[in-house]
Amino acid sequence: MQEIHFDKIPIFLEGSILTLGNFDGIHLGHNSLLEKLKKVQEIKNIPSIIVTYFPNPSLVLGKNKNLKPIYDEKSKLEILKSYSPDYILTIPFTEEFSKNTASFFLEEILLKKLNAKHIIIGFNHFFGKGREGSFEFLKDKSLEFNFTVEKIEPIFFKGEQVSSSYIRNLISEGNIEKANSFLTRKFHLNGKVVKGFQRGRTIGFPTANLEIGENILIPKIGVYAVNCIYLGKKFRGMLNIGFNPTFELKKLNIEVNLFDFDKEIYGENLKVELLKFIRDEKKFSSIDELKNQLEQDKIEAKKNILN
Repeated sequence: MQEIHFDKIPIFLEGSILTLGNFDGIHLGHNSLLEKLKKVQEIKNIPSIIVTYFPNPSLVLGKNKNLKPIYDEKSKLEILKSYSPDYILTIPFTEEFSKNTASFFLEEILLKKLNAKHIIIGFNHFFGKGREGSFEFLKDKSLEFNFTVEKIEPIFFKGEQVSSSYIRNLISEGNIEKANSFLTRKFHLNGKVVKGFQRGRTIGFPTANLEIGENILIPKIGVYAVNCIYLGKKFRGMLNIGFNPTFELKKLNIEVNLFDFDKEIYGENLKVELLKFIRDEKKFSSIDELKNQLEQDKIEAKKNILN
């Protein structure tokens, strides 16, 4: 698998098979696109390419200034790579680039540069100025430029249509279990461990405080059962997202208590997979009351962490 720099696209003499999209969250609908890409590549035996964009066009064009991606860009690319495409091309999306017409994008990039012989597109993906580039647009152009195109219809899970916006809402509401059922990987946060107030260790619940990057989707405030991945190993734990009202903090804090873990990991990176929402944040009248609640949270968290 090779990542292609937009300014250094190689020559695809034999042609290519490609799919394109934002791939925000990489959910079951995206999975259909990516699995179809693999199957067609096996049949045609020419390079497969995933074409995506960064930043999300909705952010650049101001259509949704508050949009928060489900995964950070690093996680998104890691998941896309797991589908074993031959190439991934991330197009740097700018306001200037958005002015390109659908015809320009198709002819100058998908055909001239990538030599696309087969294009797989999702039912709700559009490209080019004014969102002119649709499945119907590609179908009309396919005979003229000698390529084939197919559309992946919406995917439903337990009677509900899978979409990034719906999953994003579920996460914001704390409905992590349902969100995870729509995603191909569990929802997770990546962060660097930084020093906090170190109050947790004084009451028997030391926490790793996470510094999360900007423009990251943060779930509903509260306590969650989680798995933490550190140096490739998985540790059970519970995550608190909130303002620690018992200690009257003003800044949002994201901290995780890892079970059966006693290493100092300041400055290290931690991946936290959210599994289940346990309870809302609340203010306690005493430290003992807080400790008792944390003991109950730990019991509840362990019930919901199977591996």
